[in-house]
Amino acid sequence: MRRQLPSMISLSCFAAFARHMSVTRAAEELNLTQSAVSRQIKNLEDMLGCPLVEKVRQRLLLTDQGREYVQEVSLLLDQLEAATMRVRSSHSGRLRVGAEPSFTTRWLLPKLKEYAREHPEVELEIMNDLRRLYDRHEGYDVGILYGDGDWPEFDARLLMEGEMVAVCTPDLLERFGPIVERRDILRYPLLHHSSLTSLTKSSTQLWLHSAGLSAKEIEALPGQRLEHFQFVLDAALHGLGATVLPRFFVDREVKDGHLVIACQQPLVAGKYYVVIPKQSRDPKLRRFADWLLQWAEGPGADSD
Repeated sequence: MRRQLPSMISLSCFAAFARHMSVTRAAEELNLTQSAVSRQIKNLEDMLGCPLVEKVRQRLLLTDQGREYVQEVSLLLDQLEAATMRVRSSHSGRLRVGAEPSFTTRWLLPKLKEYAREHPEVELEIMNDLRRLYDRHEGYDVGILYGDGDWPEFDARLLMEGEMVAVCTPDLLERFGPIVERRDILRYPLLHHSSLTSLTKSSTQLWLHSAGLSAKEIEALPGQRLEHFQFVLDAALHGLGATVLPRFFVDREVKDGHLVIACQQPLVAGKYYVVIPKQSRDPKLRRFADWLLQWAEGPGADSD
């Protein structure tokens, strides 16, 4: 029986338009002309027998049917891409590695030159999409995940504890003194790391919560608030205040003397694990996981 399916190009054009709400940006993403994108969306509407896009006050918007349809189409396209990449990687030297952007830039990338030298036959593809990394658990063969290690579909092995450290410039430390109790950080001008979602606490929120402050008290504190670790780090390097960041993220600046650790008692919040799917039979996944785990820190770090 012949399936009644639209073409991949029409689905891709419609999904790209829905992501950007712009024919121009969809065309740029897909390397097509604007007229080609519009034509493919029209072809899809003709096949479905209903409008997906409508013009409202000179703007193109999704219809109710369009919003409903794109949710399912986008999910299926993601699944199709993931399945395609799994087959490609299993029959080639390609290995997909998933990790958070900050962990990738500060911890993983500096080590990959050595891996490339030892394993020139393996081509690595790095994936940093947090939604696919944590929510969908797709798009990667080997992952480095932050959490409690309880992911039923993965074999998880401890890589390191998620240590948070209070840092500032040497000048600020001399001016305000060392942080002995966690609340001592309030003597400093404070640089807040803002959580990207309401479901998780930021590094400074975790620190201040451990110092006994309530969420309301933390919110009322003065100080600059920045969303990304890199922006927080840059502000600290400019001497704008003390802040709390993962140890792996500030190791370089501390070693170079641009920052100092203001409190000798780090805050341990969560752990990083190397994970591979339990059903995987590809030996290069476990070999890469073992290679990562040579940097495992702490007792029991090499146990399942």
